[in-house]
Amino acid sequence: MKKTLLLIFLALSILSTAYAQNSFLIRRIDIRGLHGITTSTVLNYMPVSVGSHMNDKASARTIEALYKTGFFENVRLSRSQNTLIVTVVQRPIISRITISGNKKIKTDQLKKTLQSVNFSEGQIFNPVVLNQIQTALAHQYFVIGLYNARVNVSISHKAQKEVGIHITISEGKPAKIHQINIIGSYSFKEKTLLKQFQLQKTHLFSFYSHDDIYSSEKLSADLETLRSYYLDRGFLKFQIHSAQVSISPDRKQVYISIQINEGPQYKVSGYTFSGKFPIAQSELQKMVQLQPGKFFSRKELIDGNKAMTDALGAKGYAYANINAEPKIDERAKTISFNFFVQPGPRIYVRRVHFNGNYRTNDEVFRRALMQKEGGLISTTNVKDSKRNLLMLPFVRTVDVSTKPVPGKPNQVDLLYKVEEQPSAQLRAGLGYSVLDKFVINASANQKNVLGTGNSMGLDFSTSAISTSVNFSYYNPYYTKSGIGRSINVFATHFDSSKANIADYATNEFGGSLGFSYPITENNYLNYGVGYSNSYLSIGSSPSKELSDFVNKYRRHFYQPYLTSGWSYQGFDRSIFPTKGFNSSLGATVTVPTSKHSLEYYKISFSSVYYHPIYQSFIGKARLDMGVGDGFGKYKKLPFFKNFYAGGTGSVRGYEGNTLGPKDSNGDPIGGDFEVDGSLGLVFPNPFGNNLRTTWFVDAGNVYDHLALNLRTSTGLELDWLSPLGMLNFSVATPINKHHGDNSEFFQFNIGTSF
Repeated sequence: MKKTLLLIFLALSILSTAYAQNSFLIRRIDIRGLHGITTSTVLNYMPVSVGSHMNDKASARTIEALYKTGFFENVRLSRSQNTLIVTVVQRPIISRITISGNKKIKTDQLKKTLQSVNFSEGQIFNPVVLNQIQTALAHQYFVIGLYNARVNVSISHKAQKEVGIHITISEGKPAKIHQINIIGSYSFKEKTLLKQFQLQKTHLFSFYSHDDIYSSEKLSADLETLRSYYLDRGFLKFQIHSAQVSISPDRKQVYISIQINEGPQYKVSGYTFSGKFPIAQSELQKMVQLQPGKFFSRKELIDGNKAMTDALGAKGYAYANINAEPKIDERAKTISFNFFVQPGPRIYVRRVHFNGNYRTNDEVFRRALMQKEGGLISTTNVKDSKRNLLMLPFVRTVDVSTKPVPGKPNQVDLLYKVEEQPSAQLRAGLGYSVLDKFVINASANQKNVLGTGNSMGLDFSTSAISTSVNFSYYNPYYTKSGIGRSINVFATHFDSSKANIADYATNEFGGSLGFSYPITENNYLNYGVGYSNSYLSIGSSPSKELSDFVNKYRRHFYQPYLTSGWSYQGFDRSIFPTKGFNSSLGATVTVPTSKHSLEYYKISFSSVYYHPIYQSFIGKARLDMGVGDGFGKYKKLPFFKNFYAGGTGSVRGYEGNTLGPKDSNGDPIGGDFEVDGSLGLVFPNPFGNNLRTTWFVDAGNVYDHLALNLRTSTGLELDWLSPLGMLNFSVATPINKHHGDNSEFFQFNIGTSF
């Protein structure tokens, strides 16, 4: 026993001596082999520092910590007296990352994915993460249904301690949806529910709509659509238990299985109000869309709540809150609501500030505001003010925020942060159309003269048919009430013989003064007065109609005239609208002041309407009408003021301006009554938002008396907003072509500006 204790004591003594020999107090740390990484960075990762005791355990922890950084291929520790020497072999730095083969996903998006796994240019290259980045990039393609995508990574060694990474992507063909099943739907047919989805199984038009290409984002949106469909029909406890996506072994077909639990259907038994009522309960009740006795609809609840909140906001209660408290009767399967109204204090606007307007005077923005300083805040007026600012042609974006006034709980300041865009435009244009041939135009326009919000422009255009010069000046706030004033001076030359109509030409110059008055947000009244001096010339072999007119009324006309009109602007966007309509009604009547005055009137109406039909399919309808007549010594509308039909913008498939009455030479001469319209179906396309394809049916004609002998045609229209400008192409064929009609299968307009 004594011998055993003695041996243990001797062993501990030896170990203690060895430990004492390997352990030392670190007075200095020397790191060798670094390039591109600072010493302080490495020291931050080390578990020991100057003043620490170094021993075998600390040495092991230090080596482990430095390897975990991923910066180094090799780490070795040594000692020189009380100096710890750390010698490292550093991994190379990624000098450049290139990606090729990607078309469906932009390079910037893929590089963001690489950054999410700490793999980017300038970082230390760690080969361990190569499999990780391949998986991450492939997953991005899986999300959009490209299950056959392959990602290959190659490494090229450049300068010392630098590598280049090249990622080659083979996107492959997308997997297509072969089947979508909804399990647990008893109240509605599966076919009805699937009609609500963006995703569809492959069908006849899938090659065009691409709605059979799986996307996780689209599936999430479809599931929310499904949830809303049930919640808007009384299924309060509707649940989606699972949405499973599986793919065939060849990765070409996707199967989607959605399992739901409909739950019971609830009706609305009634609703009550409580709280404070700055607006009469009877007024609030008119805004509630829930109807007792009918099935509950979440949409109706939300829309009604919003309407009541907006109504309170319009009265100055900017922080109003209406809480819909439900009460469910499980036995009767009904639900009732108590709308608890908390209006909060009435809020006043102390000041309105603008930020970001470096070119435009504050006054220009202030006159566009519906919300005034010193008055009760109206959330409706605040939103309308933002919209009015966005309608200014020299404003790109607008953000609005409120800032409480210190010490004044019922006051706020409004801040409109605007981003201006260049208001001066110098343009030159070159175009071509079937009717006008080559068109050259140039313009200089300033939409914000000296920061006043007024616009001024000079435009020039010439083609085979006409040449025109026009100067315009417009002050949108000629009066404080918002009446705008426009001034125009023009000169034109028009040669009808090159426009498919009777052989005559006109030279005209003059000017006009107009006023516009806003009635509502989108409605405008226009009225004005003008004067023109025109000279009429006819060809060497004129028709009897042209000769008789010149012999009776001469060639030179001094013409004052009055104009009036109405317009409505309701599109959701100016280029490629998807919904809404624009309409205009205008009238011109001459004022006879001498024997050289023309005596006539013209009234024209135009309207275009867009309406979403299903998914990305959009319906389009257009109607144009015009009527005119002479008065006084003129028994009819002067022939060179006639309406014309046929061609682009009218009835396509017929040669431009050729429909309607002919003169004694057999040339189109137009008429005093015109009507043409179109019905179209806009198709979704896979080529982006700059292309629109429309199938159409056109109908129209012009007459020398009221009649409805319409010409019709059908065809396809392609509109492309290209880098060269808007390009319009159409192919059309007449449906009821008559003897003497001139058809034209292909028609187009090409224009550009630079």
